[in-house]
Amino acid sequence: MRSATTTAFSLLVYFLLVAFSLGNNKNGSIDDDCNMIMWRIGAIIDPTTRVGKEQKVAMEIAVDDFNSQNSKCSELVINFSYSHAPAASLANYLVNKKQVHAILGPLTHQEAALFSDFGDEAYKGIPIISLSPAVSYSTILPTEPPSLIQMSSDVNSQMQCFAALIGYFKWRKVIAFYEISNSFSNMDVGLITHLSDSLKVVDSSIEHHLAFPPLSPLSSSKSLIQEELVKLRTKNVKVFVVIQCSLDFGLVLFEMANEMGMMGKDYVWIISDNMASLLDSVEPSALLNMQGVIGFKANVNDKNESFGEFNVKFRRKYRLEYPEEDGYPSPSSYALKAYDATWATGKAMQKLSKSNSSELMKSILLSDFEGLSGKVSFKNGKLYRNQTYRIINVFGKSYREVSFWTPEFGFSDLVEYNGVKMRIENGLGWALGSILWPGGKQTVPKGWTIGGVDKPLKIGVPAGGVFNQFVTIKFNQERNETLISGFSVHVFEAVVRQLPYYLPYVLVPFYGTYDDMVVGVSNKVCTCMTLKLTIASTFGA
Repeated sequence: MRSATTTAFSLLVYFLLVAFSLGNNKNGSIDDDCNMIMWRIGAIIDPTTRVGKEQKVAMEIAVDDFNSQNSKCSELVINFSYSHAPAASLANYLVNKKQVHAILGPLTHQEAALFSDFGDEAYKGIPIISLSPAVSYSTILPTEPPSLIQMSSDVNSQMQCFAALIGYFKWRKVIAFYEISNSFSNMDVGLITHLSDSLKVVDSSIEHHLAFPPLSPLSSSKSLIQEELVKLRTKNVKVFVVIQCSLDFGLVLFEMANEMGMMGKDYVWIISDNMASLLDSVEPSALLNMQGVIGFKANVNDKNESFGEFNVKFRRKYRLEYPEEDGYPSPSSYALKAYDATWATGKAMQKLSKSNSSELMKSILLSDFEGLSGKVSFKNGKLYRNQTYRIINVFGKSYREVSFWTPEFGFSDLVEYNGVKMRIENGLGWALGSILWPGGKQTVPKGWTIGGVDKPLKIGVPAGGVFNQFVTIKFNQERNETLISGFSVHVFEAVVRQLPYYLPYVLVPFYGTYDDMVVGVSNKVCTCMTLKLTIASTFGA
């Protein structure tokens, strides 16, 4: 009996020692040569936007993947900040209160500089990985904040892609507008400047531009959008360039434009990457308001195994965290970049034996790996790769990809992407003539109208005369309409087709002499007139 009791006591002591040992390993020490280091990343996101939600899910997946695949000597944790306060103050909060070692988020150049200025001296070197598109401020802010790393491509490439599309179709004037971002910077004004500079290269210009406040349920944004669209509808320029907007703003914009008849023939709408990249998550019913819209989205290799594995994790996690979301939880390029930024930061931290901001900054800048969004390496603090875009055309309940565009080679249906040749199936290549435009037409819109659809030009056609081969006027009783044809009419129509703008007109029979027609033009009975040409020879002494 005593022997059994002794044995039981020995086993109990053994298990307690094992449990104690495991507890020590979990809290820091795995063996004599390995001390646990807990690295903390601070992330700033906007939880009210689709982009912010995608970035949060992607970052969480990246942390889980990193901790499951890498050494137990280090652990990666992430702290999120969801407030709508300025990003610079949120970054300061994460550093001071959460003791994070690096910051990820949509901080602009100016916000990063502001953080460096008012931050505690001990935190000035904390790496900031910006997920916001970079805008050059060569004449405004000549120096980069020392701790800023740009994970997104320069916005210049987006403006050049806009210009390439506009130049290809020979539109000479455009109207540009954008939704004001929540960032504390003049980045929005910089977008207009860069677009204007890019358009000059293709002999085009911005006729008019306007800015909308951020869309909010508590604001009058919707009524303001409607008011501005009413004004834009009366303008001659019909090429609208949406250079920056959230997904929610864009969907409201196109819903209203469709209701107001601004998604019909003669109109052109071009969207940028920040909306086009999110269309996979939009319900088909919403896309019906965007028929004929063209745009461009960042090119990613969505056919490889890594993307497939991430896609499965993303869909599952997104549905769990946002069950109330409509549409499809497809990851956009913004989610992929957030994942890669988190992974690059974690790998850089793993190489260090202790927390040191300057060494961590150097380690991140030495990143060189193939990420979900593409090659991740840096030069002069910026992502070192030229962005390739896919040109898209909204059609039916989805969209089709019609071409690639790169700054080096322009439009093509074949590109080499990170050593892999990619081709768009049924792509249009450089010949973008088969795009389906608003109104269901394949004829390229002129992008400019005279008079307007509500007030077309009235073209007076002489109804009297003996030369029917020049002008013929007949009334079709079955169709209850007047049919006007003939050589002079055909010449007029051929000339109109060659105009660099759309000319709405109606042919109006005029019963009277030519002198009466001239008087009719002055009295605004008709806007102008077509004449039958008479060639006469006069012989005399």
